[in-house]
Amino acid sequence: MVDAGQQRTYEDGELVFAERDAGDVAYLIDEGAVEVFTGHDDQRTVFATLGPGEIVGEMALIDTRPRSASVRAIGTTKLTVISREGLNDRLESVDPMVQLVLHSMLDRFRVAMHRVRSGEEEPAPRRVPEAEALPNSPVNEALRHGVLQQSRMEARLRGAIAEDMLELHYQPIVKLPLGKPVGYEALARWPQPDGGMISPGEFIPLAEQTSLILELDAWVIRRACIDFMAQGNRLRGQYVSINLSGRQFAQSTAFELVASTLDAPGLPPERLQIELTEGVVMTNPAYAAELLAAFQKLGISIAIDDFGTGYSSLAYLHNFSADVLKLDLSFAREVRKGPSGARIVRGISAMADELGLRVVAEGIEAEAEGRQLYKLGCGWGQGFGFGRPRPLAQVLADTPRA
Repeated sequence: MVDAGQQRTYEDGELVFAERDAGDVAYLIDEGAVEVFTGHDDQRTVFATLGPGEIVGEMALIDTRPRSASVRAIGTTKLTVISREGLNDRLESVDPMVQLVLHSMLDRFRVAMHRVRSGEEEPAPRRVPEAEALPNSPVNEALRHGVLQQSRMEARLRGAIAEDMLELHYQPIVKLPLGKPVGYEALARWPQPDGGMISPGEFIPLAEQTSLILELDAWVIRRACIDFMAQGNRLRGQYVSINLSGRQFAQSTAFELVASTLDAPGLPPERLQIELTEGVVMTNPAYAAELLAAFQKLGISIAIDDFGTGYSSLAYLHNFSADVLKLDLSFAREVRKGPSGARIVRGISAMADELGLRVVAEGIEAEAEGRQLYKLGCGWGQGFGFGRPRPLAQVLADTPRA
């Protein structure tokens, strides 16, 4: 018995499997090549020669009948085993929509194979014999229901973005220890006709799975710039901070999108901050360094968001010209737990200061926490202790005029 994922080596001419053998695995060719043929010796008929990256024997994953051809190695060849169970596990790990499509394709293919083998001319039954089915392959109702719900929400979100039916809520970023606002983080919200809200935890991951995240990013940047410019001098000297997704950041048009969106309402670049996670920056360091430098040359500041949830290392920041380090809210929690958390925050703050980075502590739940984090080296803070995300008009109504 061959284990799924196992790599096997075959020498020149060695048989991988023979015609009419029973089989329930396929093989991915890692190195070398294989020959697919029928017959024996001088009576062989060669159908194909396959090389690295190609798969052989895949019919065994969906059909329990004996092998229809033989396969042998050409030269030293390395193959990785793909089992039915392994294929099914991978299917279950992909996006539900992709799952549904692949399951449906496999199901229809099995029905077609059943009809060919049985010589049927009339439409075949929808289901094939259980013995011929890929484990757990019939698409269950829960998956169908989930995909339908996702598809409907995706269509609604696309419409909400296009029709300007989303809202931006703003959370203050304050100067510690006094808690005076210096800027606001813009956060997308999706209000419903009944007065409720669809959680960002639902619609943002959905947008990230599709190209909708590009449209959502563009909408957030545009709306934030318009909102701030509409306030005239009311927000003079304060900035707006927007989150840029990894997918948007990777687009060749990312710089032009931000620059042109700033130009339209006339928001000075110095009043915009772009937040990026560690993972986004580290996906392609050379590209990231170039794009960040271009943003900063324009006057836009750069914040590394959720520091502590990814690479958690200040070493890589030597290669990037960031301006702000936003400590993940987990650090504030650790400080609340005891002195070990405080030592960690003090150490990170000291190193960030050496790199010329301003440190913003996220997740502050009370003003007293803000004062404590200030003593540990965090010059700025953000969290429910200084204000929850709310529409800009509500935030400003509770903020004394300068």
